[in-house]
Amino acid sequence: EGIGHTGKNSYSNYNLKKIPHIVVIVARGEAVRNFIYTDFLKRLSTQSNFTLLTNILHPDAINSAKPYVRNIVKLKTYKENSWVILFREILHTAHYRWIWTEAVKYYWGRHNQRVKGNIHEWVRLKIWRIISYLFANHFMLAVGTHIERWLSIRFRPTYDFDLLFKRLNPDLVFNCSHIHGVSADLPIRVANQLNIPTSVFLFSWDNLSSRGRIFPNYNKYFVWTKDIKKHLLNLYKGEIQSYQVSVSGTPQFDFHFDPQYKWKKSRLYKELGLDINRPFILYTTGMASDFPNEDRIVDDLIQYIKNHSSNPKPQLVIRTYIKGTSDEMLDLGYKYEHDKDIFFPPVLWDSQWTMPLKEDVGLYTNILRYASMGINTASTVSLELMIFGKPAINIGFEPPGCSLPHWSRFSRHVDYEHYRPIVKGEGVMVAKSISELFNLIDKCSFGSINIQDHQKKFLQDMFGKTYDSLSSQKITSLL
Repeated sequence: EGIGHTGKNSYSNYNLKKIPHIVVIVARGEAVRNFIYTDFLKRLSTQSNFTLLTNILHPDAINSAKPYVRNIVKLKTYKENSWVILFREILHTAHYRWIWTEAVKYYWGRHNQRVKGNIHEWVRLKIWRIISYLFANHFMLAVGTHIERWLSIRFRPTYDFDLLFKRLNPDLVFNCSHIHGVSADLPIRVANQLNIPTSVFLFSWDNLSSRGRIFPNYNKYFVWTKDIKKHLLNLYKGEIQSYQVSVSGTPQFDFHFDPQYKWKKSRLYKELGLDINRPFILYTTGMASDFPNEDRIVDDLIQYIKNHSSNPKPQLVIRTYIKGTSDEMLDLGYKYEHDKDIFFPPVLWDSQWTMPLKEDVGLYTNILRYASMGINTASTVSLELMIFGKPAINIGFEPPGCSLPHWSRFSRHVDYEHYRPIVKGEGVMVAKSISELFNLIDKCSFGSINIQDHQKKFLQDMFGKTYDSLSSQKITSLL
């Protein structure tokens, strides 16, 4: 089903049969930011003829893509065979049990809590896990993955993608996110069945230690860093070879280096309603389910700012997490809606598609650019603060007055496998208590802490010396 066509495009003077045809799959809202809002499609359109296959039908995504794409096809979701889904979930559980990371221990504890007091669900979870233990090793996971691939294609719910690819005859199918976009899996499996080369972008730096198994087979993988490449090859030893994996960085940082997104300070302050004569501190919240009672930390921080005696007094900007904000955090936002010190700016995302609106891209990158420092619960925002040379403080303590089970404690997040190198590299500071948080803020405000050299070294070690180059351009060239 075609839902868009640009008509005349950059290929009007060329024979379309002489240039490669690439199908680009965008099945996740956040991938819109990485591969539609960046220059990825624009650059790709100068080197190939491509079709956009997507289930993200928001006007910002469609209108941004239309000038460069020859055709936009709606990506439909189909209900798979229940037994295939069950077998796949058992293998996911086995994969989790095999890697047994800090993130997995959190998921394990959360599921234990979910079935507590429900004997039926408790027995079901136990049986599920017992069966998964049979596959919880490298050899059996590899065997199970091959079986899962055969079952998924043998019992596929539709042949629509077979017909689509035979009609389009693409040279390559590129999936813009390997997770949180399950609609993309079936077309990738069909492409494999038809011997069409496939490639994929590993969406985030923590996914190998915090997410399940990669089931669809790909000919090419794009990853953020060389360490992620090593991790991928180790997890899928014998299944994925080194030549199949390219280090590309991540397009989600491209906006921080692109001059067209650099605003004047006055524009940002006007957008947020800030006093341009006062600095502001950025606090970015975590997902409410992962960080319960975070509003208590934010509330204490608000009181600290309100009682701050420095001149000029800092302002506090709290950017809430679009994929899960507690009612208590929302209530704080309403309480300080017209305050002159505390600001809860609307996060310009579409909740239906879980994607940033195009206007959020410029707003967010300039919030990072002009913040005096940033505070967060061990998230990717720390890397972005480091890009701008800003002090980054992580929460390494529990919300005041809370007694959380060990598996859900805030202080565990700074010890997640993907995050440990940041803390070790001293590019961030970890507050072990609310009083230490206030102390670190004071030290950063008065310039008595300078970690920019540590940050620059860490970024170069992590991404390479050209970490400030545009990742979307690298991926285009590699494709």
